[in-house]
Amino acid sequence: MDYCCAFGRNTSRFRVLLAFVCIAWVAVAFPGCGNGERRVATYKASGQLLAADGKAVASALIVLHPVDGTSKAPKPRATTDREGRFQLTTYDTGDGAPDGEFIVTVEQWLRDDPNEAPTNHLPPALGKQDSSGIRISIAKSENILEPIQLR
Repeated sequence: MDYCCAFGRNTSRFRVLLAFVCIAWVAVAFPGCGNGERRVATYKASGQLLAADGKAVASALIVLHPVDGTSKAPKPRATTDREGRFQLTTYDTGDGAPDGEFIVTVEQWLRDDPNEAPTNHLPPALGKQDSSGIRISIAKSENILEPIQLR
């Protein structure tokens, strides 16, 4: 019996079924293909960013750089809210950061004029790994960090 006969003279149903089977096979045979991302374990981490005078620093970008420089994970980052509070993100929003020691860089890009490019409102040294002077540790548990006080 010809396979076309099983579906009548119209082979379009067979083609749809064949396409479905092929797609299902590819989905089962190659899970996780794509960018080949291998995630490292992350641990919830939150904190607060304060200016030298103790006031909250809002809308600041915080980026963690591994001290040993060997991490294959993306750099954990966060943006502070109005009270200077933040939750670190490595892969998914608020998932935290890998454990280890980090150098922290901080920048606050704001627009003084809507027609102009944003400018960093914090000292440029805070945005560089070699001069920020801020270090934190992330433990293999939930981390509520001490407030980061800018100098």
